[in-house]
Amino acid sequence: MLSAIFEAVGAPLVVRERPMPKPRAGQALIRVCRCGICASDLHMTGGGPFGVPIGSILGHEYAGEVVDTGEDGWLRPGDRVTALPLTACGQCAACRANTPLHCPSFGMMAGGYAQYTLIDQRYAFRLPSSLSFEDGALVEPLAAALRGVRKLAVKDARVAVIGAGALGAAALFWLHRESPAALVAIARSERNAALAHAMGAVTLLSLGANLPERLIEALGGAADIVVECAGAPGSLQRALDLVRPGGSILSLGGCVQPDTLLPALAMWKEVRILFSAAYGCDEFRHTLDLLNRGTAPPHDMIAETIALSELPARFEAMRQHGSRGKTLVDPWREIA
Repeated sequence: MLSAIFEAVGAPLVVRERPMPKPRAGQALIRVCRCGICASDLHMTGGGPFGVPIGSILGHEYAGEVVDTGEDGWLRPGDRVTALPLTACGQCAACRANTPLHCPSFGMMAGGYAQYTLIDQRYAFRLPSSLSFEDGALVEPLAAALRGVRKLAVKDARVAVIGAGALGAAALFWLHRESPAALVAIARSERNAALAHAMGAVTLLSLGANLPERLIEALGGAADIVVECAGAPGSLQRALDLVRPGGSILSLGGCVQPDTLLPALAMWKEVRILFSAAYGCDEFRHTLDLLNRGTAPPHDMIAETIALSELPARFEAMRQHGSRGKTLVDPWREIA
């Protein structure tokens, strides 16, 4: 099978043939039909503290079709699925609390940047017939944003989202559904303004002079909640500067570099600073149920779909310049 492999820090991924994996008990082998590129994949191949081993195949926002199964599972060949890209024991306190990332047996099951990959059937979900593989590949980033938004009291609040890429768009999607008084996006430039509007923001403000004053005008008052989705150094401090006294900050961006924040200002404002990581089965199930009930999937998040052979170059371009939305990989697509 063709796979995009991480072979060295500072070098592009390399598309090579790899042996087809064989599912063990409780696993399934899927034919990957779509896989989204996530900014965390860029971090994991950048040589930082969250780096993955050389030889890894990344890609965790996938959807596909089951082609083979191990024993002790419930899936069957032909099933259309998406899945949490992980394995865990399913029995410990963390698993029972819908936080499988904290399970002592936690392990990643990525591999979506390949034509086939393995999934843990305990963390798999059949795609409803109403949803496409593109929709299935959006479930993971939507579930990640949902987990964070659930920590907030959004109704009638003035909300600002820092970052208007794919993660910011996913956060806007859920925040808009919670009936805020006003919802504004903030980004380095206005290039993603159309995406922010489509996801529910009333406007997108670019960074620059008089941002606090411009934000107050756009929201009709100081921000009650600021959601940080940029993942860049300085974003948390910017959120602290913008939120009102007694307000809340949610960090979804996951900056992987050492950062600074002025604790005295946070203390003076008496703000609540929250963090959220990934998801559990409940967020996947809720996202699928919502979309299956007729809520239009946020296809505006999808900027483009590329072939696996195009992935290495696009990966490096995103590392340098970011993206205008979610890029999906179709491992079976040929370059026109």
